[in-house]
Amino acid sequence: MRIAVLLSLPVMMIACQSSPSNQQAAESEASAHCYRKVTGRDTFVLQLVVNDGDVKGVLEYDFHEKDGNTGTVDGALKDNIFRGTYHFKSEGVTSDRPVIFKMMGDQLYEALADSADANGIPVFAAEDARLRFDPSPYTKAACE
Repeated sequence: MRIAVLLSLPVMMIACQSSPSNQQAAESEASAHCYRKVTGRDTFVLQLVVNDGDVKGVLEYDFHEKDGNTGTVDGALKDNIFRGTYHFKSEGVTSDRPVIFKMMGDQLYEALADSADANGIPVFAAEDARLRFDPSPYTKAACE
């Protein structure tokens, strides 16, 4: 339920500030995209609201019998590549880390980091063409 409210907030905020003639145009600019990936007993869910290249959403990593984490993402979408920051809390600690996803039709692929910096933060290639992606995709799902 929280996720549905979060996803509807940008559209509602735009709608409340728009005149009736502009309301339909504002709603068509913001679009929701929801994806799910199940690997064994682990489930990963990404829900995005894209508004003119700006992206906000919710990302959840639910690991079976391990600590998962849920948080928000924000960033930009360009040429079907979403580069953003994942803000999450895990084991009582609030953290941020970069995330990259590639949208291809009804599938979404999470980028694999090339390395990690001294603080354990993933480091990705700066050029989109050099990015490597997990071969197991998230698939489009109904937004909840």
